[in-house]
Amino acid sequence: MYTIILTKKEAVELYGSEKCKKHFAKYGKFTNKDLEISLLKEMRRYYDSVKVIKPEKGRSYVYELSCKKDVVTPKEDGRINNGAWSIPYTKILDIMVVSVLEQGLVAEAAQTLSKWAVDFGAITPAMYELLQSRYNEYLRSQYLQDLKENKIIFEGEDRILDDFTYVVKEITNQLAGTLNRMQKAGIIEYYPVYKGHVEETDETSNLHEDTVKQVLTLKRTLMEQYDVNDWYLSQFKYSPKTKEYNQAWSDGLAQLTDEKGEVLGLDYYYVVYAIILKARKKKIIRYLEKYNKEAIERFKQNEELFLSDNKNTYHKERHDYVVMEAKDKENKFLSKKTKTYILDENLQEVIGAETLSKTYYNERENFTFDEGYYALYFDRLYAERIKKLQEHYGYNF
Repeated sequence: MYTIILTKKEAVELYGSEKCKKHFAKYGKFTNKDLEISLLKEMRRYYDSVKVIKPEKGRSYVYELSCKKDVVTPKEDGRINNGAWSIPYTKILDIMVVSVLEQGLVAEAAQTLSKWAVDFGAITPAMYELLQSRYNEYLRSQYLQDLKENKIIFEGEDRILDDFTYVVKEITNQLAGTLNRMQKAGIIEYYPVYKGHVEETDETSNLHEDTVKQVLTLKRTLMEQYDVNDWYLSQFKYSPKTKEYNQAWSDGLAQLTDEKGEVLGLDYYYVVYAIILKARKKKIIRYLEKYNKEAIERFKQNEELFLSDNKNTYHKERHDYVVMEAKDKENKFLSKKTKTYILDENLQEVIGAETLSKTYYNERENFTFDEGYYALYFDRLYAERIKKLQEHYGYNF
């Protein structure tokens, strides 16, 4: 019996709804049990057995999936999904993906999601390069210098570029959701290929399934050990925890072995995805009609004009969404907050309650680190900077 083990993060990426992915990206866990229940239901459409188990190593529970179904169980309402998107512009991605694949505009059969995002028109080449700067400090410093010379950001505000880079990274997560949905509907074939780089020989090769399991287990174990997640590592690059995690990750990765038990000496790994159009045009049209009948009518009348307008609509709606989210983040930082304290037994007897709540506001004098960055919130300039970054790296109309 074929069994696979997925961490909660991996399961969310493969089977989670947009709402589920956004929730997990923010908290690194499920604080809303209904979302996890929905995730379990979704996985049970594909596997007869889905169990929540405690792994041999680590503290967090994982999912054990076995007995994969030959035919995916339809959702209760008989549709692919309910047609609702928590982020409206993401449904436009379906058409962008299909149009590029159908026209055969991509030369590479397998590439990273961020590179696919460029080819599908979801991000600009400049955004793609910005994503690469996460792993190249020199490249990041060049971008910071350029932004300051163009007066888009100023000295002391470097951290906001990391925020914006993370915002761009969200698009690849949304693209993964689109691709998973289209694969489930039989529109495309979509599967990952893990690649590993050996520092000593400067060679890159496909990783065996055994090695992939080692990589994922190492990452999961270290994240639990150092109490970090992807969001923390991207936002707090220079914190002691991040530095310790990165060193442990580098040391552990170098010791991983191939299927023969021989040490590979890896210094990094990455994942490329093969995406192949599977369905014929009639089936694609029927699939797209489920979500936007009016748009598909325009598609039939003038395909070239429709695809151009569709792409423009995507980027305008994406721009507005990024700015709206930045304003919400700014407002939330400045809004009233509540902190709850658990009282010791003596105080519980005096006050007659187990907890005590206190309301407060963030105050400038309490943020003595990254002062230039936090000043953007207090001066209500955070959303304005994000808007300028979006317009600098995004499409111009």
